[in-house]
Amino acid sequence: MFAADEEFCSTCGTILPLPDTAPTTVTCALCHTKWHIKPIINKLVYRTEKIYERRLAETKEADVENPIVEKICEKCGHDKMSYACRQTRSADEGQTVFYTCLNCKYSIVENA
Repeated sequence: MFAADEEFCSTCGTILPLPDTAPTTVTCALCHTKWHIKPIINKLVYRTEKIYERRLAETKEADVENPIVEKICEKCGHDKMSYACRQTRSADEGQTVFYTCLNCKYSIVENA
């Protein structure tokens, strides 16, 4: 037997499904033990969210030697730009490529 906790089966320890409404019956998916769930009254439910802002670190060209590619700058027409790849979206999506003109420092962002 496991210690009693409202979120886990006290028989086998499996995480219990959360009911959508109450009163209802919750059944453990593994051992099929059943519990009668009563409505909860006068309990405060809250959550805290932390929101983080993603920023590309600003670096001087001398500090980081990024690869250089032949790409024409949209602003000054220079034909060489450095680039850096960063994972700014979820892991199952492509990387974001940041191009920086070697002449005027203009930046272009492409989602790959």
